[in-house]
Amino acid sequence: MRTDALVDRRPGRSLPEILAQIRPGLEAVETLLSEAAHVPDLPMLASILASVLSGPAKRLRPALALLACEALGTNGAVPVTLATATEVLHSATLVHDDIVDSAASRRGKPAAHVAWSDKLAVLAGDYLFATAADLVARLERPRIVRQFADTIQRMARSEFVAPSFADGMRAARAQYLDKIGNKTASLVALACDAAAELAGAPDIQRDALHAFGWNVGLAFQVIDDILDVSGSSGDTGKPVGGDLRHGTLTLPVIIYLESGGERDGLVRRVVSGQASDDASMDEALRRLRASGAADAAHAWAAELAAQ
Repeated sequence: MRTDALVDRRPGRSLPEILAQIRPGLEAVETLLSEAAHVPDLPMLASILASVLSGPAKRLRPALALLACEALGTNGAVPVTLATATEVLHSATLVHDDIVDSAASRRGKPAAHVAWSDKLAVLAGDYLFATAADLVARLERPRIVRQFADTIQRMARSEFVAPSFADGMRAARAQYLDKIGNKTASLVALACDAAAELAGAPDIQRDALHAFGWNVGLAFQVIDDILDVSGSSGDTGKPVGGDLRHGTLTLPVIIYLESGGERDGLVRRVVSGQASDDASMDEALRRLRASGAADAAHAWAAELAAQ
């Protein structure tokens, strides 16, 4: 199996057409997500879970899990359980991430900790982690349990990494790639890795699926970082420039600083927290948008996604 067997890649195929291959599976995932949010004896928890697990959402991870299972010939309820577990785990991390990042919104609506409280959001996130563990346990595959545990550890470790230009831009780029690899790519790769484990696929297929998922995950995060610079809140469901405001060094910023075109160090000061006023933020975003750094980052992501 080649990784391009995951989808029918005829020219002109749109994403909706590709996802149509697995529509019944995705609908079954939505059913399981609704069941996960059904906690009749705790209406407050049920409300938080329903808000977190309901759309709009890309469902990238469950889609890749279902596509990989289909490509490997694994059918029935098991792929749906795996796919749902990846989405529940992803949702749990988002709830906690929004607290860590003090994010006000998610997917166009107030983040859970804003709509309720930090305490309730933490507890809801914990509940979602436990729900993901329950779904994985249903698969009765110890190796997949270990894969999930390793991925959760990777995602947690990534929060202790803060890319910095203190050691030069080459080091900053390496730190950035390490961070987004553990934070984002690891979970996307997990969706493919676990599908390979379910199918009992040989090592060559496992390695190909892992590389595919890892590269897609890296590209996905880079595009998300680009949108934070050049997109709009309507596109992203969250305020533009959030990474800059929180001092998060992303690929568009790294590429911009690598170019050496900035003479007064404004963007560097904004990222380091030395200039946080609205005028400085707006000017930093304007410079980043005009520099072509976002286009260069997009080209890098497109190259990854094409592999």
